Amino acid sequence: MKNNSIYMERLEKFAAHISKIENHPEDGLIETVTLVALEENIQIPYEVRYHFWVFDELPECFDEWHYSKKFGEALWEESDPEEGTVASVIDFFSLGLDEFSHLFDLDGFQNVDQFGGRKLTEESKGEDIARNIFELIKRKSNS
Repeated sequence: MKNNSIYMERLEKFAAHISKIENHPEDGLIETVTLVALEENIQIPYEVRYHFWVFDELPECFDEWHYSKKFGEALWEESDPEEGTVASVIDFFSLGLDEFSHLFDLDGFQNVDQFGGRKLTEESKGEDIARNIFELIKRKSNS
């Protein structure tokens, strides 16, 4: 993630929004996406499992987000609709794949030594995800 104030402000606003959500109607619905890291010209695919509802909150939080008419998924207005919600999230917040995984993965794929926060699980709530976002912002701001 670039250490740019616009991205930090967006993350902070989103964290504040999801931290207040309790008992979301779609709580318990888990989505999986395959991300591909590139290391030394070798593609390394890995899966990230996340709460479906979290990204559905983006249009509620930001004017530049909407629900796709084709599939009903949350999309950033500047993103390619074919790339989907996760690509929109990564671009909108300017996250690296490791940062995205740290903030949202429910299988404990968090690098707490580097980014702060705690490991996430399927039982993690909005306030847990928000805590990790706030910790990441704090660490990025101090670097």
